[in-house]
Amino acid sequence: MNKKIFFVGTGNMGGAILRGLLSAGTAASEISFLEPNDKAAEAYTALGCVRKANFADGVAAADVTFLCVKPQIFKLVAKEWESAMQSQKSEKAFISIMAGVKRESLLAVLGSKSQVLRVMPNLPLTVGKGTVALATDGVTEDTLKTAEEIFNTIGVTCRVTESLMDAVTGLSGSAPAYVFEFIEGLTRGGVKAGLTRDVALKLTLGTIEGAVELVKQSGKSPSDLCAMVCSPGGTTIAGIDALEDGAFRSTLIKAVEAGTKRSKELG
Repeated sequence: MNKKIFFVGTGNMGGAILRGLLSAGTAASEISFLEPNDKAAEAYTALGCVRKANFADGVAAADVTFLCVKPQIFKLVAKEWESAMQSQKSEKAFISIMAGVKRESLLAVLGSKSQVLRVMPNLPLTVGKGTVALATDGVTEDTLKTAEEIFNTIGVTCRVTESLMDAVTGLSGSAPAYVFEFIEGLTRGGVKAGLTRDVALKLTLGTIEGAVELVKQSGKSPSDLCAMVCSPGGTTIAGIDALEDGAFRSTLIKAVEAGTKRSKELG
């Protein structure tokens, strides 16, 4: 992709997107970044990416700027960003991954003429299997297509209204951690039943991968597929009954609600 991309922050998610783009074939020389931590910065300069001294220099040289600082940090850097944008003569495109920080707040700092797109990616972008929601409100089709071109190399995208971004954060933004907990729980269950940890983890991962692919290809709902596995009086329905005793689905729903609520608080 023939775009110069600037990253403001290279933490877990910003770094994941950056590394994903490199893995997908984006030239390191086309990627610049702003990172105050010298040790963290060295890892990216070693890959050929260009470290910028400040926000203004990075934005001036970029076609697209990724805003990847933590939401709590935004309030601390807003004045610096606002001052830097006063010297920019051309319209600039920004992609923000900051949970809870609304587009309106970003425009107040970056200028009303800026193209500002809110997105919510998740950590599996590091292995090219991420999901990214794009908030369509007030954004041109060209900006949306540019973002899709960037993200489709390292995951799948979907378009939503900005009012749904907190819900996206509570679901796909946070859910990889829930899945990791699920994997660990199944693995420990296998160990408790007598399997070695290596065997239990291998069986767990293979089962999850297969189940996901079955949902994708079968055209059936998860509930229908679950019913297919549950033979009358069999082992699976006994396990499902244990999950119901532990309020498994209800707990997952509450986890998504809690993440959504926290995203709103951050905004």
